[in-house]
Amino acid sequence: MRIVDVSVFKVDASWRNWVFLRVDTDSELVGYGECTVEGREHAVEGAVKDMARRLIGKDPRRIRDVSDLLTRRGYWDAGPVVSSAVGGIEMALWDILGKSLELPVHELLGGRIRDSALVYSNAWYFGAQTADDFGERAAQTVADGYRALKFDPFGSAGLTISAEELAEAVARIAAVREAVGPEVGLLIEGHGRFALHSATRVAHALEPYDPLFFEEPLPAGDFGALRSLATSVRVPLAAGERCYSARECALAIASGGLAVIQPDVIHVGGIGPLLSVASAADAAFVSFAPHNASGPIATAATLQISAMAPTLLLQEMFAPLDAPWRELVALPPIEVEDGRVAIPLGPGIGVELDEAECERHPYVPRELNLLEDESILDRSVLPESTPTLDLLE
Repeated sequence: MRIVDVSVFKVDASWRNWVFLRVDTDSELVGYGECTVEGREHAVEGAVKDMARRLIGKDPRRIRDVSDLLTRRGYWDAGPVVSSAVGGIEMALWDILGKSLELPVHELLGGRIRDSALVYSNAWYFGAQTADDFGERAAQTVADGYRALKFDPFGSAGLTISAEELAEAVARIAAVREAVGPEVGLLIEGHGRFALHSATRVAHALEPYDPLFFEEPLPAGDFGALRSLATSVRVPLAAGERCYSARECALAIASGGLAVIQPDVIHVGGIGPLLSVASAADAAFVSFAPHNASGPIATAATLQISAMAPTLLLQEMFAPLDAPWRELVALPPIEVEDGRVAIPLGPGIGVELDEAECERHPYVPRELNLLEDESILDRSVLPESTPTLDLLE
């Protein structure tokens, strides 16, 4: 079996675009992957096309060899664009291998230890502005069966948070905690915005609300600062979505600052590297909570490892709010039921891209201005196609 072509699909997804790819072989088998990098869609598409030149004629079942060809032997072996392009290709190769053997990927890697994963909801708060809005949305999301909620209460605060911004954020957190009670897990998202002094102030302010973790309190990559923060606060810290290799995740774990590692199957380089991170987390007794803010192909690939990660804490899901066509572009749809999601059992990654449906939602230029006044985190300005609270009612 040989690779004969690689195709890329850029698909509008309300507040960002998904980037999917298909690897064709000279047999009837094709594999699907995802290489979404929000706001960098053309760049990652270009990287995939550059890499495709080296893929033609290769055996898709020699996954480690191909991954090494595109990373170590390609010299530019990591980074948000390079690693994500490799990640999408690598998961497509696993999809082909699983289909060729008529087995799901997790069975090829040793078999699952759970049939479903506990999930947390993200994006449920998009459109909320006041503390009351946050509380109302939170209560409704928990009523829908979710037992953990992640949210960014900090608006457009930057490296230094003012007293007023901190008070507003704490009011939102307090409203959510009051609305959902003590049994629901709260995951506070920092989006890597704070300098060490502000991150310390925020972490201390979070303590009365007993969050499961404080995610990306500091700019990505400074593991020394994370270790320093961890020694001075009681709130568990999480990070890792912007680690671009299993090696970088291992360094993050070894730093001693993290209670939770959050690799993204796309950005870390694919299913194999994600499994390596899960194993490193297990060896260090660090919880594993994979980042999953992209599309349904990445979700299916992530769940292959969530099925078998010993220290799995939670699986992220952008639900119930996301592009209304999320469940249409990849079949069968991956659905949340009673706060859990079933591990896909079909061959390969367990889902197939509906290319015709993708064509119905062509690429729309969108910027991921997370820390600017007119970002999705500002709540006052949202893309017109972004779902609203109506989907929760």
